[in-house]
Amino acid sequence: MIHIIYMAAGNSRRFGSNKLLYELDGKPMYRHLLDHLVEIKDRYNKLKSDSPVIDITVVTRYREILDYCSSILDCHAVLSPDSEKGISYTIKAGIMAVQEQKKTGMQDYYMFAVADQPYLKSQSVIKLIDRVLENTGGKQLAFSLRCGAAVGNPCVFHSSLIPQLLSLEGDKGGRSVAKKYDCVYVDIADERELMDIDTLSNSKHTVTL
Repeated sequence: MIHIIYMAAGNSRRFGSNKLLYELDGKPMYRHLLDHLVEIKDRYNKLKSDSPVIDITVVTRYREILDYCSSILDCHAVLSPDSEKGISYTIKAGIMAVQEQKKTGMQDYYMFAVADQPYLKSQSVIKLIDRVLENTGGKQLAFSLRCGAAVGNPCVFHSSLIPQLLSLEGDKGGRSVAKKYDCVYVDIADERELMDIDTLSNSKHTVTL
């Protein structure tokens, strides 16, 4: 099973306002990728209705996002005030929320996706998921998207790496864990898909997902 942890708790310090709630092409930025992840989850789970393949947990500091997630079937959301201290707190909150649902297994994977990556296409996420599902026996432990020399999110970790992710501190993310292993890179063609929106100026684009 793949547990998607959607990290929607950023500080938006360089954006000038809460970028996750900034309206981009008719809806808040955080919804662009989240809505596609929900569609992807439903697609995979319908193919195997007896045993779900994917679930989604959203970690946020914002009531607006929490309220929206409450309207999504089979989407779990948690408030994480400590995420203000750094991304490691969001990662830990997501892992703990998944484990509290008692849906985890020894051969599960945790996919971390970020809410300020609205240009990421569904096809790229599906390509990454399919590569992970092909990894029978847990031979590879970390996966990530890549375009040329640019490496980006989502990043996926085998459950055996959870203790290392839980040991992260401050604003240190999972990339530092992936680098310790022979990370499998799934290549995509458009580098813009990997772009995080950090400032208002680089949000002025048309979204094509």
